[in-house]
Amino acid sequence: MKYFSIIPLLIFALVAATGCTEQQNNPQGTAVEATIDGSSRFQQLDGIGVNANTRSWNGKELEPALDLFIDSLQINLWRVIVETVEKWEEENDNDDPFSFNWNYYNKLYETPKFQKVWDMIAYLNKRGVNDNLMINFMGIVPSWMGGEIVKPEYEDEYIEMLVSFFYYAKKTRHLEFGLISPMNEPDIRKEGPTVEPEQYARLLKKFISRMNDVGLNGIQYTGPDVANMHTGIQKYLPEMLKEPVIMSNLAFWGLHSYEGYYANADSAIKHSAYPQAKWWITEWNEWCNGCDDGKLGNYDYDYAASSLTRLLDLLSNGANGAILWEGYDSYYEHHAPSTFSYWGVLEYNAESRTYHPRKHFYTLSQFTRFISPGSTRIGVDATAKELMITAFQDSQGQIAIIGLNPRDKDIVIDGSLKDIPGVKRFQYHYTNSAENLKRGTDVKAGKRFNVTIPANTIFTLKSY
Repeated sequence: MKYFSIIPLLIFALVAATGCTEQQNNPQGTAVEATIDGSSRFQQLDGIGVNANTRSWNGKELEPALDLFIDSLQINLWRVIVETVEKWEEENDNDDPFSFNWNYYNKLYETPKFQKVWDMIAYLNKRGVNDNLMINFMGIVPSWMGGEIVKPEYEDEYIEMLVSFFYYAKKTRHLEFGLISPMNEPDIRKEGPTVEPEQYARLLKKFISRMNDVGLNGIQYTGPDVANMHTGIQKYLPEMLKEPVIMSNLAFWGLHSYEGYYANADSAIKHSAYPQAKWWITEWNEWCNGCDDGKLGNYDYDYAASSLTRLLDLLSNGANGAILWEGYDSYYEHHAPSTFSYWGVLEYNAESRTYHPRKHFYTLSQFTRFISPGSTRIGVDATAKELMITAFQDSQGQIAIIGLNPRDKDIVIDGSLKDIPGVKRFQYHYTNSAENLKRGTDVKAGKRFNVTIPANTIFTLKSY
């Protein structure tokens, strides 16, 4: 295994071992009242995840980065990216889209491009990532199928190509995955084939039916993974809702957002024929200018805080899960001629060939290390609306409160716990421009609690 910095892991170990005294009720700063209401219950959290590009797999070089996500960030959702833009089915395997030419496909799937895919998924399976592993294809299709579009006369050939991939992955490589998102951002150019809503629904129906026909049952699907939330809700979802085959196999609606919650997804779904359907944001972050084009972004505390604010906004409006774009810096064929993508929560050092956390790794940790999958979002009412606070209760009754003080001065949260018995104290952790996931003094609780939050700081209170 190549060298990998253990400094982030040591930081987490030190954080866990320090700070066990309790805050006293001697506040200094502007007071804000906040009520955490256990009787107001909203959606259940499926989890938080990252997008992970298979092209970056290179022997054991990527393993420490994947381990850091699993062990330190404690994420549970994975959107594993496979690009379709080159070296897939460049020539038709045969003239029958309903008969696989396995002499052709076996050779194709043994090429280096696909070996990276199989090896990376196998490693994630080894680390226990199975049902929550989603495979997503990015980039345009082979030119003879349409390139930036899918020609109607080649729809069945396109479906055959996709199904052959999953059949080989399951039957030959014996890989485990529970979710498939077959297309990326069909509402814009070059992120995937550009596909109108009606054709998208038709293709997804064909794909699911063909997967079932070849014995690949038990897998769930998500879509439409559009770039624009409004477009997804107003145009793609209605077409998908018309197809019982899609809806009976849909795990959740998948949407993208780099602006927080700006389209009324939760209400649209609740007023549809499937009001219990879940929705995830399968790509979220604060926008990073130039990061798609080989330019480094600004990864300071302000950017990291904005990224977390987007997440809290989405969850506060009903999202069941969210997947960060993206896990680590990497190269994407469909972004060519860009030299590299610099969206990663882990930066890549080309000289040492190692991965290291950026600031938003720690701000995201404020959520993922204390709020577990399966937790239920509960009510929060704060007198200062710019103080974004979200709270969750897990299956054991423990409470986690996460929020952001955006002011340039300290605030004092004068908190009350409504219909939440048994909370005696909170662990207190915070991140700001000077600190990363620092353990502060414990906070005494009961029916009320009191805690001082420094200026421009993200905080988490976890009962124990």
